[in-house]
Amino acid sequence: MTQAKGKALNWDGKSRVSNDLYRKRFDEIFKKEKTLHEMAMEGYEEEKKMYEDEEYLESLKDKI
Repeated sequence: MTQAKGKALNWDGKSRVSNDLYRKRFDEIFKKEKTLHEMAMEGYEEEKKMYEDEEYLESLKDKI
């Protein structure tokens, strides 16, 4: 038990250098693709925001 604590104290927290190539390869290996549902929800949120922005602009035009 004391050996494990001693080893943990010597570890500096860096096991790999994080550069662009490492990030690219990490994403290729571990990044999961978005599901169809996730993509559809993103599109829905974007459309909803655009519609709300249009309504807001129309309400401003009406006030002028």
